[in-house]
Amino acid sequence: MRKKIANTIIFSFVFLPLILFLLWAFQPVQKTNILIMDKTVLTNEGLEHRGFDWILSHKKYFKNSGSPYSPSTDYLGFFPLKHDSFLIKDLYKLNDRQIDSLSDAVDMTYYTDTYGIYYNEWYRKRDQTEHSEKVYGGLDKKDVLFLSKMKEKKKMIIAEFNFFATPTSGSDRVKAELLLGLRWSGWTGRYFEQLDTLKNPELPRWVVRLYKEQHHNKWPFTRPGLVFVHTNETIAILESKTNLKKDVPVVNTFKYGMNKFSVPQKLDYPYWFDITLATDTTNRVLSYYELFPNAIGDSILNHHNIPKIFPAAFENTKKSPFYYFCGDFVDSPIYNTTHRAYGIQYFKLFLLNPNDPSDRTLFFWRYYLPVMDKILHDFYTKK
Repeated sequence: MRKKIANTIIFSFVFLPLILFLLWAFQPVQKTNILIMDKTVLTNEGLEHRGFDWILSHKKYFKNSGSPYSPSTDYLGFFPLKHDSFLIKDLYKLNDRQIDSLSDAVDMTYYTDTYGIYYNEWYRKRDQTEHSEKVYGGLDKKDVLFLSKMKEKKKMIIAEFNFFATPTSGSDRVKAELLLGLRWSGWTGRYFEQLDTLKNPELPRWVVRLYKEQHHNKWPFTRPGLVFVHTNETIAILESKTNLKKDVPVVNTFKYGMNKFSVPQKLDYPYWFDITLATDTTNRVLSYYELFPNAIGDSILNHHNIPKIFPAAFENTKKSPFYYFCGDFVDSPIYNTTHRAYGIQYFKLFLLNPNDPSDRTLFFWRYYLPVMDKILHDFYTKK
């Protein structure tokens, strides 16, 4: 009996990973030219686009050169260097003709994050949760021109949370909204596992400061909760038990989305999101957020005109191919070492804890991965 157990352990830790690697290695490489834009890269790990790179490598969507996409080099935006120096490589210095040529060469683009880099986090290495002067970030007119060229040529466009929000200027935001048929409400939000300032050092100081300024210098929160931030700096908070029947927002997916992308009907989402609505009727809502306030929480939402139900993901296949995720879906603690294992997602699902509301990896494996896998598959086969 002990020998059989020992053999099983050896197989699990030695031969099974080898088999999964060989199955992955023999999958065909699919070459494509994808422009990833990430303006929020504090380290070479590229956290705001690493999850997408993981999927590209895992599914073997490689560059035209035949090599895999690298999170540290294969994107445009902010590139951290040594000793507080940095390099910016984006579209700003390109003229209109060069942008047109770029849109010819690129098969698809994914704007993963435009929030940017700020003085405190980059130069001071402290007070990162307090507002400070922008070093770099936001959409600009060249981004809008590039996206308009991509749409004109019916190239795939994917974007997600913070695409429209601060620090993008109002004029560039409106142009992007009109181009893509969406309208940002001005509200962003996030679930926090702990609102107690003494227990959660990652709680943004600017949220606490602004809330106190707006509520007679009071911060009464000690439990988990939802924080809502408007572009005019209004802060609204719903606390667990006090204002909420269920703490974490739920992403509900319509039957069409469930069938097309093989995702569950309901799934908790514990991170940043925005409240964005469609102005183009061809933008189809795939999934929507649902909040669960009690009567007091409902009155707070009504006071600020914050809906309890609002879109989580859009798809447009009627005009030019376009997807918008109303959340920071790509940002997940996924490590690159596991991408060379065929079917690793099925093993990961057994190891996840569905009772941990703050664990973003569950959403990655059960929603983001299957959705992006299907998008890439359909895109590549129709290319």
